[in-house]
Amino acid sequence: MAASAWKKAAAWTRRTRVRTADRLEGLPVVGPAVKALRIITVFGWMVLLLAVGSWYVGLRWQWLEVTGLAILLTFVWIVAIIWTIGMVRYVVKLKLAGQRVVVEESAVGELSVVNTSNRPCASSVIEVPVGAALAQFAVPILTGRSEFTEIFTVPTRRRGIITIGPVRSVRGDGLGLLRREQNWVEAQELYVHPRTVNVASNAIGFIRDIEGATTHDLSSSDVAFHALREYLPGDDRRNVHWRTTARTGRLMVRQFEESRRAHLLIVFDDDARSWHNYREYELGVSVAASIGAAVIRERRDLSFTSQLGPVPTSSPNAFLDGLTKIEPKAGVERLGDLARIATDREPQASVVAVVTGSRPEASELHRAHAALPVNARSFALRIHEAERVSRALVGGFPIVTIPSLDSLPLALRKAVS
Repeated sequence: MAASAWKKAAAWTRRTRVRTADRLEGLPVVGPAVKALRIITVFGWMVLLLAVGSWYVGLRWQWLEVTGLAILLTFVWIVAIIWTIGMVRYVVKLKLAGQRVVVEESAVGELSVVNTSNRPCASSVIEVPVGAALAQFAVPILTGRSEFTEIFTVPTRRRGIITIGPVRSVRGDGLGLLRREQNWVEAQELYVHPRTVNVASNAIGFIRDIEGATTHDLSSSDVAFHALREYLPGDDRRNVHWRTTARTGRLMVRQFEESRRAHLLIVFDDDARSWHNYREYELGVSVAASIGAAVIRERRDLSFTSQLGPVPTSSPNAFLDGLTKIEPKAGVERLGDLARIATDREPQASVVAVVTGSRPEASELHRAHAALPVNARSFALRIHEAERVSRALVGGFPIVTIPSLDSLPLALRKAVS
């Protein structure tokens, strides 16, 4: 407990020192001095104060041993300064094999350090922050125009966004009195996508079946002819039916029925109370990701909304990138309220898939169904790892239980059967 408190206090001190130094660096007079003093570590300040105190005590009271300590500490400080000063003529590059990987796959990166001068460069350490961790690479002495290359991997155990960088070189003495940092490469983001399965075309064929189906909504322009009516001011003259007009002596225009365009709306339940555990939630994200990516590849309209807001659906990558940012959250709207919000946001949806966990009661699912568009084909995908694939009806609302991602194609066929 004492060690934990000490670590927290040290971290707070370090953050406070960095914030204070950042503010002071912006001042025109003291800024350069503060920037130079930032290379002194906490241990370096302690040694410096000890050296000054030793000189004072040793010279004032003629204490030979303390004077000797002061000479030793001063010599150590001089060596540290000589070891740290000097220009570093590097070109540092960081390349990732790809900006996107699937969870549990390793991302591969390459760090290269090139000495751009004709003279040797001193050894240094390259630090690459990887999320909350820190990777360190020891760069040896580089001769003129030589290069150091290191291949590294980034494990991806969880879905999300991993910030890699900024890459910085660190030079200092062996005792840690001075630490000179220089940033080289800006931070890069690595998107860790949820795991998905290929959903066959026949599994989402019901979405294509919606395409082109006529509705009872009348329109002045579409492809499904419905009837003729008298011309009204503002009607498009291209829709005038001249043969009937000549026969009746009145200007008649064609009237059409609007044809439906397939539009899938995924209503994803981000309420932490709806999920048994985080693994169940991740399965739900993978289910939604698999369906959405398949629909986008089929060039159909897709909308995704949750308690945290909508997710971009312009392309499979944009959709999966958006899903890396969602997390279960407590204290948000319940599923029934989310369904109402989603309907208000996307009233034109022709198919609605509700993805939720194993916790919501049947009454909550029924309330969600009542809030969905009346003319839309809707169903719920309930994630429950301990059960088998099954289909049930709650007030006419199809609810399909999904125990694993591999069972998704079968579950979709059951949902629309």
